[in-house]
Amino acid sequence: MTVSAWSTVLPAVRAVSSVRNLGPTSWRIADPAARRLDAFWEFGRDDADPLAGALAAREAGAVVTDTEGRPWRAGAPGFLASPAPHPQLLRLLRLLESPTGR
Repeated sequence: MTVSAWSTVLPAVRAVSSVRNLGPTSWRIADPAARRLDAFWEFGRDDADPLAGALAAREAGAVVTDTEGRPWRAGAPGFLASPAPHPQLLRLLRLLESPTGR
């Protein structure tokens, strides 16, 4: 993991109980859709990996957006899936992406 990535992840660890990598992206997206985890997020553009998981999560009733809260689509600058509307998660991600952390 790059220094830049760690600078984003480390503040998240203080705000959540666990940050985990559980395998393929589609599996990781399926966990919040199945309510086994509270959320899955990914920073950066990833056009292909989230496609199947996003479809499955939406079909299961999860909320799937980019990290700005817009409906996710390939080419979006980030990905967030959770089993319920996620305004608190979006606020946390905005804080993490902010250069000042505010």
